[in-house]
Amino acid sequence: MRSTKHMLSALIAILAASALSASVTTVPDAESKTGFTTTFTYDNAAATDARILGGFHFYHYGDIRFYAGGFMLPSSDSMENYVTDPYDWEPGENLKHMNGAGAILPMTRNDGLWSVSVNLPGGFYPYQVQVSYDGGKSWSTIADPDNEPWINEIGANQSRSLFYVPYSEIQQDKDNYDWSWIMPPEDESKRGTVSSFQYEGVGGTQTGMIYLPAGYDLERPEPYKALYMSHGGYGDVGDWFYQANVGSIVDNLIDEGVTEEFVIVTMHNQIYETVFPKELYVTPYNDNPEFFYTCYWNIMNYLIPYVEANYNVSSEASGKAFAGLSNGGKQTTVMYILTPEEFGYFGIFSGSAAWLWPEMEDYSAYKKAKVYLGGGYADFLLMHSSYHTDADKTVIGLKEKLDASGITYNNGDDLVIVDGSHDWFTWPLLARDYFTNHLWK
Repeated sequence: MRSTKHMLSALIAILAASALSASVTTVPDAESKTGFTTTFTYDNAAATDARILGGFHFYHYGDIRFYAGGFMLPSSDSMENYVTDPYDWEPGENLKHMNGAGAILPMTRNDGLWSVSVNLPGGFYPYQVQVSYDGGKSWSTIADPDNEPWINEIGANQSRSLFYVPYSEIQQDKDNYDWSWIMPPEDESKRGTVSSFQYEGVGGTQTGMIYLPAGYDLERPEPYKALYMSHGGYGDVGDWFYQANVGSIVDNLIDEGVTEEFVIVTMHNQIYETVFPKELYVTPYNDNPEFFYTCYWNIMNYLIPYVEANYNVSSEASGKAFAGLSNGGKQTTVMYILTPEEFGYFGIFSGSAAWLWPEMEDYSAYKKAKVYLGGGYADFLLMHSSYHTDADKTVIGLKEKLDASGITYNNGDDLVIVDGSHDWFTWPLLARDYFTNHLWK
């Protein structure tokens, strides 16, 4: 097991850096409409063109054209025709983050050093560098070589770099643009650790990752509660810890007294993608029940037993939870369907396996666990073409199944919808709400 406490310190230094040698810098700027200017630099004299690809698009709050990923638009139209790019962002216009559209910032060259500057409101942003050597006819997409994903050092395979922009009052929308809650606590003693481990699973050796809260005690008489979290389609064991930074979110909530200390475990379900090729199974792996059943078997019979044997975590339903996003929302639905009494809590974000919901006379077994349903306003898996079909994978589709089955979710409230699309602006918001208002409550 390899600790990453030092890596978290390095992450803070990278994200907050303002030194000229850094590849991405964010500095206060009195002339900026956001109060800050972010500058990207890339040193490559051989390139003919370079640009930044990042999550820098926005949409107007409540714009029905963006609802459920453009569900209300005719098939000939797209919500990407209405996004606001970063250069057109203005304070006071109720603009919300939207990562999925992929804003492109062309860079200019000066003696081999490429650069571009932009004024961005507060947020935790993903980006990549795109490079061309043939005048823009073809492009290679890479993580920033001077800001590589730190989590790859412990077994992940992340392809995007990250940086943080603070909130300034000039931005006017503190609830949306103040993302300080996603950053590691300044006091290092309050930071938990993220590490990787190897275990024998279905098909061979696999990598898992685990967050242990600050002061984790292997000998504590009361076992720590454990949340098992699944990534989405084409995702990775490191997604939740890197792109959503859930470890730091929990560190801050623990420090604020909002939640108790608990452990988070992630898995790499994507390893089974190649086991279920569309050519052999007609449907793609992420629509194939056998894929999810295989992941279920691996999680229940290999991953969880390993964690319970090697860490001080609860094996009781009241101390176990399972959650996931997108394809992981489908996986969480399957976990709930197959073992409704094995976990006390289920968190289903941005997708579901509503098409697998069983028709039964008695749903009493499903009423014991606390279920959370959530998605983004502009999230295409909130409601999309599969809705109300025999392949329904939407959040609203599952909501309606639970309604018809008499099952309460979200503590008796309605579906949780946060600002964002099917992206890494939505999922940290959902995770924070889940940890704050639902998990272990």
